Amino acid sequence: MEDIRSDGETLLSRLEGNSCPQCTAGTLERGTYKDNVAVVCPACETPQVQLWDVGSH
Repeated sequence: MEDIRSDGETLLSRLEGNSCPQCTAGTLERGTYKDNVAVVCPACETPQVQLWDVGSH
């Protein structure tokens, strides 16, 4: 389970700061989307990735 969390953090870190591929106007930021940890574009509010907490489902 620890490996999954580590992989998720790595994925978020790699995407954070990239240009948004949906609108090209925003820069991806770490935040939340529908109560999940995510990388979201603040300009168009499109999530590029979101992580669910497997233990809570």
